[in-house]
Amino acid sequence: MKRTKLGINEIIVDKPLEWSIYGANGQLLLRQGSVVSSQEIINKIFQHEPFRNVERIIPTTAQIIEQRIAAPRTPEKLNPFNEITRFSTRFRNLTKDIEKRDSNVSKKIIRLVTDIQALVEFDEDACLGAIHLYYDQTYTMLQPIYKAILCELTASLQDFSPEARRSLLAAALTSNIGLLDIQDQLNNQTTPLTEQQRQEIHNAPAKAVEILKDCHISDTVWLKTLIENHERNDGSGYPWGLKSKYISTFAKILGLADTYVAMISKRAYREAVLAQTALKEVYKMSSAEDEVIYVNFIRQLGVYPPGTLVTLKSGEVAVVTYRGFGNSIMSSAMSIGNTKGQYYASPQKRDTSLERFKVEDLFNPKTKPNLNPDLLWSYT
Repeated sequence: MKRTKLGINEIIVDKPLEWSIYGANGQLLLRQGSVVSSQEIINKIFQHEPFRNVERIIPTTAQIIEQRIAAPRTPEKLNPFNEITRFSTRFRNLTKDIEKRDSNVSKKIIRLVTDIQALVEFDEDACLGAIHLYYDQTYTMLQPIYKAILCELTASLQDFSPEARRSLLAAALTSNIGLLDIQDQLNNQTTPLTEQQRQEIHNAPAKAVEILKDCHISDTVWLKTLIENHERNDGSGYPWGLKSKYISTFAKILGLADTYVAMISKRAYREAVLAQTALKEVYKMSSAEDEVIYVNFIRQLGVYPPGTLVTLKSGEVAVVTYRGFGNSIMSSAMSIGNTKGQYYASPQKRDTSLERFKVEDLFNPKTKPNLNPDLLWSYT
């Protein structure tokens, strides 16, 4: 494979990449068309001794897994879990700018979008792991980040332009701004919704669009995705009760991500739904016109998404860390202990393709173990 070492001046802040960028071990870092929003991100890319090439040789499944698991990771390099925490802080600050109707908020949102895209490119499995492991974190500020990650993963399997994908993720980040005043209250509420709350929820998409317009945001893809993302194929959604053929593709992707994140997240009035159950339920929402969206979504998460707890044939409890490829159900997991609540001091890598470590089922303990994702994904 012909490759050219990337020069430090060949990546320009806020300019779409003219080619895909790979790390020294062949791992894809950024796709063609991606936008890097800061010099800090560029510096992190060059820690991987990047190169670019005209034609990419597609590695085998075994090579992909080996590259992901064996790639050296050190504390000074990008840590997805730390980055996601920073993203939630940045989003909190963005909500304050939105409340002030800051005319520059659009640029700030797009910068966050491109950083999320870069992080997903860097380690998809760790990003998915964060979504499924961080079940006790501040929901209001993390949910938009999770939805953006899932939208990026799903949209990446279809032929959308980089600009359109950025608009989709921007809609994901801002999809709940019409409810910011009451969202924490709704998440912690154990009683049925009042009629006033139902009306506020129904009006939230239109309110969000008006807020963004007040911030001088006129991106039609962004706004259309935002106002339609709570519509449902059977016409039961809101605000207009549209049926499948009238709902935009991006609104369907965002609606799917929103539904899934809501289902796997714990609420005051219910426990979190298991990932497999949530995937089955969201697939039931599909229609003939959009089945590919749901198939791509499930394909990206895998049968056992990273971050889910499973039991192994060995009698151990493990955390899924890497998805399988092709016909493989799962490629790698980290054993953390046994089903009796006895946990190891350090997680142990398990090859679930081996019969003795075969995955048997999802594990759903009453008390969730306190897990360190840095150890599970070797970011220590």
